[in-house]
Amino acid sequence: MRREKGFSRQKKTTRKAGKALGGLLLAIIVIGILGVFLTYNLNKTNKNLENWERYAIIGKNNIIVVYEDKLAVKIPFDVQVDKETTIKKLVDSKNYKMVIDSINNFLPEKVQNYKVIKYSEIALNVKNARNIPEMVIDDKKYILTSGTQSLFADLYGGELKGSTNLVVDILNANGVGGYARKTGENLKNKLALTYTAANYEKNTNYSLIKINEISKENVENILANVNEKYFKIKEDSDIPTLASVVLILGKEKDIDFKIEIKGTSAEAKSVLKELESSGYKNVILKEDSKKLDKSVIEYNGEDYYTALKIAKKLNISNMLENNSLSNKINILID
Repeated sequence: MRREKGFSRQKKTTRKAGKALGGLLLAIIVIGILGVFLTYNLNKTNKNLENWERYAIIGKNNIIVVYEDKLAVKIPFDVQVDKETTIKKLVDSKNYKMVIDSINNFLPEKVQNYKVIKYSEIALNVKNARNIPEMVIDDKKYILTSGTQSLFADLYGGELKGSTNLVVDILNANGVGGYARKTGENLKNKLALTYTAANYEKNTNYSLIKINEISKENVENILANVNEKYFKIKEDSDIPTLASVVLILGKEKDIDFKIEIKGTSAEAKSVLKELESSGYKNVILKEDSKKLDKSVIEYNGEDYYTALKIAKKLNISNMLENNSLSNKINILID
C-alpha cells in the first residue's frame, strides 16, 4: 500500500513537471512567432521607408515627419488640431489620411507617404531632429505656425525656397472642401508667401481678417488676390496663432450689407454697374447733388478692408471712417 502511495505521488510530480515544461515550450513558441512577426514587420517597414524621400511615421505617442536624410520633426499626440480635436483623437479613429492632411496644414513642406508603427522602433539617420514649436492657450497645446519656418533652415540653407517671412493662416468657414488650401496655393504662387490651411470652428456669412504683424502693403496685396469681398476686422484673440495675418473665408451669401452710391453724374451710374458686375450685392444708387472735391468712401471701422477692396476697384483714394454706419458703406461720387 505504501508503494502505491509513493508511486501515486511520483506520478503527480511527473505530471506537474510535464505541464510546466509544456507551458514553457508554448511560451517559447509564442515568443518565437512574435519575434518573427516583429522582424518581418520591421524589415517590411524599413524597406518601404527606404523608398520614400519624405514620409510620416505614426507611432504610439507622436508623429515624426522625415525629410530625406536632413530633418525629422516630432509632433506630439496631445497637440490640438482645433479647439475640440487632438492629433491623438484623429489617430485613434484610424483615419490616417485625415491625420496626414491635418499635420500638412501646419507644415511648410507637405508629405504624402506614411507608415503606422506600433511594435518596433525605427532608426532615423537624419542630420537634424527638431520638436514642432508649440504654444499653450487655455491649457491646450497648439502648433505655433509662425515658428515652423525656422525648422526648415537646415533643410533649405536658411529659408524655404521662394518664400518670404510672411505667414498667412487661412481658415475655411464656407463649408467648401479644400477651399482654404486652394486659396493658399494661389497666394503662395502669386506672392511667394507661406500659408497654413485649416477649417474654422464654424461656418460664417462674412469673411474675417485678423492682423498680427504685417505691413499695410502686404495686407492689400493679399486681399487683392482673394475672391472674398466682405471682410470684417476680428479683434479678439481666440485664434491660436502668431501668423502675420489670419483670413477666415466665409460663405458671403445672403449678406446683410448695403452699399449706397450717392450722386447724380454718369460716373455714379457707372460705379453702380461696376460693383454689380463684380458680384457685390445690395448696391443702391441714391440721387444726391452734394458738391464734392473728390469722391469719398465712408465706412465703419470694422468694415475697413471691405471698403478698401471697393476703393481699389474704383480707384478712389479718399476714405473716411464713419462709425455711425452699420453694415453699410457710402460711396459719395463727385
